[in-house]
Amino acid sequence: MKGLSVKIIAVIIVVIVVVAAVALFELSSKTSPSTTSTTTVPPTTSNVTLTVVTFSGESAQFIQYAGELFHQEHPNVTVQVITFPFSDYIDKELTVLTGHSSQYDIIGFTSTSAQRVSPYLAPLNGLNLSEVIQPQEYFGGVIYNVSTGQEETIGVVYETAVYLMAYRESIFSNQTLAKEFESQYHVPFNPSMWNNWTEVIWADQFLKSHNVTQYGFLIDDHVSHGIIDAFPAVFGWFYIRDSSISNGSTGIPGFNVMFTGFIPNGGKLPVPSFNSSAGVQALQTYAQLVNYEPNPSQLQVSYDNLPELFPQAPGAFLFTSQLSYINSSIVKDVYLAPLPGGYAETGTDFLGVSKYSAHSQLAEEFLQFLVSPQVQEIAFLKFGKFPSNAQAFQALIQNSSISQYQREWLNATYHAALNAWANPPNIPPTYVSLITDFNQQVYSYLIGQISDPSEALQTAAQQWYSATQSYYGA
Repeated sequence: MKGLSVKIIAVIIVVIVVVAAVALFELSSKTSPSTTSTTTVPPTTSNVTLTVVTFSGESAQFIQYAGELFHQEHPNVTVQVITFPFSDYIDKELTVLTGHSSQYDIIGFTSTSAQRVSPYLAPLNGLNLSEVIQPQEYFGGVIYNVSTGQEETIGVVYETAVYLMAYRESIFSNQTLAKEFESQYHVPFNPSMWNNWTEVIWADQFLKSHNVTQYGFLIDDHVSHGIIDAFPAVFGWFYIRDSSISNGSTGIPGFNVMFTGFIPNGGKLPVPSFNSSAGVQALQTYAQLVNYEPNPSQLQVSYDNLPELFPQAPGAFLFTSQLSYINSSIVKDVYLAPLPGGYAETGTDFLGVSKYSAHSQLAEEFLQFLVSPQVQEIAFLKFGKFPSNAQAFQALIQNSSISQYQREWLNATYHAALNAWANPPNIPPTYVSLITDFNQQVYSYLIGQISDPSEALQTAAQQWYSATQSYYGA
């Protein structure tokens, strides 16, 4: 009995050891992550926050709303929009970007600040932008690399903003006024049919002489910034018709109409174009337009106060983003037309992907989502932002639930956006020196401190030439 008991005991011990080993293995497999499964999990299955930085306002609200829609399709992805006041958002962004920080994934910028942030943005060669309106994308989203001589896509335009002509339909549909104007000037009393800037001046003369309005068509003459927007709009008409400066083009990306549309032999850069007979004609025309509004030495028309002055004028040259600020009592009376001759100027905003983002592919997916037709329609319906997607434009124009005047706006803005090229420069020295140099000379001419338009433009052109040559080491 004693010998049998020992064998039984030995067997029992072996069984216990085996069972314990199996149990320990199963417990370990349940509590320890598998190395294989960890490496095969797609990055987007983890909780990710995409951080967008831009300036405050309705555009930022639209981006945040789109981020919430994106989260519904990608529950693990949260889009966070951080904003700063427009006056210092670029400096805030650059502080982070120059430190190569991954704090921000998506960077907001305007067309005129594009090349200040472009060194820190990843190329967006993988995005499908075929439905995006190209003239809008081209001014800021595409830059000209002076070193390589190649164009690069660094941003996506997420809304359309164009500088065009807004006018009071009730004034220009007045048949008594129309008959007299057309008899006197032999052109249509219809801003959408005007072919040159002289016809605008005739309308200013006619309407003020008949005491129809206090001012003529308003145009920005603000010395701090507005002149650099208004002058290229006028100059574009003369630029495109002078092949000696345009070379039959609308300018080199980044330099645009304020520089020659070609690089002179032996040079690396285009040179200023406005110190020409075309520039002189444009400045004289611009000054005539300004004569039919408040004296700029006393009150300068600006982006901010133009909507307030609008009811006292037959119309204005403005960015479509200003329409939402026009007095609600007359907004339904406002119709839109291209600049005389059928073109426009661009003033768009963009989003790019930081080179230092830890989620660059996901950031690109969000940008693609942002410019999809469905989201772009929401931009207008909920936030009053004109879309950058051509398909969205067409759907909205045909949407009978939208008011008639808004569909008029959409139709006019869409066609103007397709032909928007009379743009100021957006090369890096623009904000640093070009705007100040040019605006000050033109302003001095507008208020009579400089009597010769050629002198004002030649001085500004020399300053621009020195600034660009110095910056690019040319």
